Amino acid sequence: MTNTIFLGATLRLKYIAGHDDNNEPKFTTKTYQNLNGSHAVVDLLKVAKAIASLSSQPLDGVVKQETTDLS
Repeated sequence: MTNTIFLGATLRLKYIAGHDDNNEPKFTTKTYQNLNGSHAVVDLLKVAKAIASLSSQPLDGVVKQETTDLS
């Protein structure tokens, strides 16, 4: 039997910060740490969009990254 222990999660918002000389987008990210594991994905997406609405840069993507101990 395997024990899994949730250690933490982060939410990363990826913004388009501009374009290079070849018109390829340049990205920047903002990371928010110390999320607990009880939030629903739909709620995290709503929060991410609300935070992004305060930025002058367009939002490109949202990533939730979890860390779990598998011992």
